[in-house]
Amino acid sequence: MADCKILFCDLDATLLDDQKNIEKGTRAAIDEMLAQGHIFAICTGRPLASAKKVADRYGLNGKGCYVVAYNGGVIYQPDNDTIISYTSIPLPVVHQMFDRAEEAGLYIHTYDRTDTVVTLRHTPEVDAYLGHTKLTAKTGADAVAGLLDEPAKMIVISMDDNQALKAFQEHNAAWAKDKLNSFFSCEQYLEYCPAGISKGAGVVNLCRHLGIPVELSVSAGDERNDVSMIKAAGLGAVPANAHREAAACSDYICSLDNNQGAVGEIIRKFILSK
Repeated sequence: MADCKILFCDLDATLLDDQKNIEKGTRAAIDEMLAQGHIFAICTGRPLASAKKVADRYGLNGKGCYVVAYNGGVIYQPDNDTIISYTSIPLPVVHQMFDRAEEAGLYIHTYDRTDTVVTLRHTPEVDAYLGHTKLTAKTGADAVAGLLDEPAKMIVISMDDNQALKAFQEHNAAWAKDKLNSFFSCEQYLEYCPAGISKGAGVVNLCRHLGIPVELSVSAGDERNDVSMIKAAGLGAVPANAHREAAACSDYICSLDNNQGAVGEIIRKFILSK
């Protein structure tokens, strides 16, 4: 379809309200855009398994739906259960990251290919993360040493010390250059992806795969890990609750927040509007 558009949509605090539901008007707008032949792509920092749970719960897993997970590291087509692309972090870098986080006294985890969380010990950070993502975990030095496949992401978490995360990112910036791309997805989460991987790269790569000009893409996100997506898309929009850094680089700031149906506002204004 020559006029087919694609919406790249973040989950938490963008598509999902604070109770992790989708506002009714937004759900209706998504159904209408899909019925017209447009494409809806979840674009999230969450692991694929967690994103798939949301897609399955809300029926965003049929024709015209895609999932960009791990901040662009994995692109997935739900209707035929196909991994379109998977970009990973080399295992030596993974183990070096664990060592660096341990030295800094910070919690860190990664994932195996089943999207199970892999970390050194059971802590309040892993409990909070599992509660949010509904995933399971393997803990212990043996679990980390036994990783066989390269993961798509690592995450350093501090529930109450954002300054420690910022210091860690700065301290390791020179070492991580050309190895990893890092950004905050909230005050508590410092995320590390393979070099060159971001939500913005996910926008470009899925558009290329589908043969849709990037100029016909729209993105919706609220946080700092959404900045690359907001900039890469033909039009970048944010809900009213967006972080100031995301809002500063957007083309459009919604009058509604994530609890009021901001994504529905974006769809009606930029996807369905003639």
